Amino acid sequence: MAENKQIIELYTELAQNPDKDFGWDKGLSNAQSHGYKQEWIEAIPSQVWQYCAAVGNPFTQSDIKKGDTVVDLGCGAGVDLMISALLVGDQGNVIGVDITPEMVTKATYHANLAGFSNVKILESSFDTIDVDDESVDVVISNGAINLTSCKESVFSEIYRVLKPHGKLFFADMIDISVEEDSCCSMEKNASCGTSDEEDWANCVAGTLRQDKLIEIIENAGFKDVECTGLTHYTTSETTQGATFKATKIPSDVLREQHWDTLFKTKDYTQVLWHQETPNTSLMQIEHYARKDDYIIDVGCGASLLVDMLIADGYENITLLDTSKTCLEIVKKRLSDKSDIPNYICSDIMHFTTTKKFNVWHDRAVFHFLLLEKERKRYFEVLQESLIPDGIAIINTFSVDGEKQCAGLDIVPYNDTRMLHELPSGLSLIAYNEFIHITPKNSEQKYSSFVIKKI
Repeated sequence: MAENKQIIELYTELAQNPDKDFGWDKGLSNAQSHGYKQEWIEAIPSQVWQYCAAVGNPFTQSDIKKGDTVVDLGCGAGVDLMISALLVGDQGNVIGVDITPEMVTKATYHANLAGFSNVKILESSFDTIDVDDESVDVVISNGAINLTSCKESVFSEIYRVLKPHGKLFFADMIDISVEEDSCCSMEKNASCGTSDEEDWANCVAGTLRQDKLIEIIENAGFKDVECTGLTHYTTSETTQGATFKATKIPSDVLREQHWDTLFKTKDYTQVLWHQETPNTSLMQIEHYARKDDYIIDVGCGASLLVDMLIADGYENITLLDTSKTCLEIVKKRLSDKSDIPNYICSDIMHFTTTKKFNVWHDRAVFHFLLLEKERKRYFEVLQESLIPDGIAIINTFSVDGEKQCAGLDIVPYNDTRMLHELPSGLSLIAYNEFIHITPKNSEQKYSSFVIKKI
């Protein structure tokens, strides 16, 4: 993108000419003004500090412990990177990420110069980091996230790499202008780069208002999101440095909160995935299940499928969902037949059972599992729950279909992608696609997979 090219050009120049006046504070005096500790200044090679263009001090309220793994987004020449290495000690690890090749080279040189063997530098954008799911204790950043045009993707990636309850501490520029239609506002940048190119690298065009930035972070799955203070740093009349902190909400807790809130606040008969007559799922189950077979409907929601199964003569039915509210809706709707199903309120990651099922039905859970470790756990639970030769029916959005559902990102599938996910012991025996007509009379493309435990 154009703004990335301009950013790389500017920070390449900084890497090559750290003494040049770029119009904003940098160097050791800048670090000292932000409260960087003297012990850090003495422990890091003096030449490194001339590159310090920090807009704040992300370590002021950080909770980095010995042995932690830390990711530094926009590590630049490596100042915060090396402070992190000091904090985590020899048993910890620090990963720097930067889009500017010259800065990656410079940070690598500085880490080697300082004698840190636990530091790795990646040349990468912030929304596709080569770091494993939930492998990081703390993410830090300093004046870099505002340089990205699609911040939702960046915070989504931060969420992915952080462990449950992992911490985010960062300093960045925010928009403090009064006018709602400021050139720095979120609305003008929501389309990933509509502002003037020359303002991006100077930390003006990419900045957001404090409340908008916090909203994006919260929507990415974080709690206790807080602006912890403003700094002296400015890049224009409408921008100022600020520090932030946040804590990752574990994905299972996030799912429970999301779906319980949805069923408390929405009419479930009007949501797009609702089926007044869930004939596709019913026919799928009827094809593989006898009337006395044990059936589990995973992520049942408030679907009318259970009503139709009972009417069709099935009685050994278990309903599993992370939302207590939707299960209560089903109980109330079934009235005098509410004692037929077995109701279990649990996230799929934690579900265990001594009962074995003949048929596992999942209309729309699997495609919400964004993390590889969650998908692996899903299939572990599935295998533990099915009898030998048991059947799993899994429906997902198709690869050319929806990219989100109920405000959440999803992973779409076709047969190739599903085969890639299947562990040994499970065999894909049937695959097809179908169209769901929503209550709004729009179309959604689904993929259907029949999987056998072998």
